[in-house]
Amino acid sequence: MLNKILDANIYKILSQKIGFNKINEIRFRENKPIVLNVDGQVKFFDSNGFVLSYEKGLKASKKMVEDIIYKASEFSIYSINEELKQGFLVLDGGERIGVCGTIITENQKIKTITNFTSVNIRIPHEIKNCSIPIFKHLIDENGLKNILIISPPGQGKTTFIRDFIYQLTERNLFYNILIIDERGEIAGKNNKLEVGKFCDIISFSDKHTGFLQGIRAMNPHLIVTDELGGSEDFDAINYAVNCGVKILATIHADSINQLKQKKEFVKIENLFDRYVVLKKGVKPGVIEAVYNHSMQKIFIGGGQMV
Repeated sequence: MLNKILDANIYKILSQKIGFNKINEIRFRENKPIVLNVDGQVKFFDSNGFVLSYEKGLKASKKMVEDIIYKASEFSIYSINEELKQGFLVLDGGERIGVCGTIITENQKIKTITNFTSVNIRIPHEIKNCSIPIFKHLIDENGLKNILIISPPGQGKTTFIRDFIYQLTERNLFYNILIIDERGEIAGKNNKLEVGKFCDIISFSDKHTGFLQGIRAMNPHLIVTDELGGSEDFDAINYAVNCGVKILATIHADSINQLKQKKEFVKIENLFDRYVVLKKGVKPGVIEAVYNHSMQKIFIGGGQMV
């Protein structure tokens, strides 16, 4: 899909000189060098590949920024306006395009975004088996745990949950898994990413609606969702657990201590059996530690038991 939205010359350089399998983010800012995130490191490039300094990096033009959005919309901005109002677009392969520009409001509500000045393309990667080192901590003879995955943005939370549910189904553990894919990033915009054999997917629904509808209609054993945020998200988690449904969710935080400081944490602090912290500043999907229900560390990254 990236070949359809990127400038042809940029695509050629990235595919032939660098390789998309190494790139986590591509950030285009009008009249500034294009920035790559490669395994947690900032990189710049020219027509020959990586360069050492910001000043030598290939620059993005305003047209380049605008063309990415126009091509992603198949040249119909109106058709993607509801997504634009949220500040991002999602492509079929799960790539997420964050958008900056001028926000137009009407009656204190966002009407649209115009005058695009920068975009950030987040590229999902399948990292097979990244959940294996702690698999036995997340499911045991008593069944699935309620699991919360913790890390800053871009460190592989979605990658991790995708691999975990894939591992469940590969082992023919016959759980009915319901994915509430609010942004289309877990399974892809048209469910084109591999998420396992026993998954049902509700796409582009808020969590409150998705949880209510999904539990009533699909009788799930496990609900998987990404990026807990507002108060309604935490209410939806409470509702599901009280219905006897297990939860696998993610949240933005640097650490267990930062998680505890979130004002909404009081709503879920007794719900999760396992807290999985991903390591920041390295390639996505690397496990730093696992904590139990009481927030005692039971596993340290690298395979060390506590």
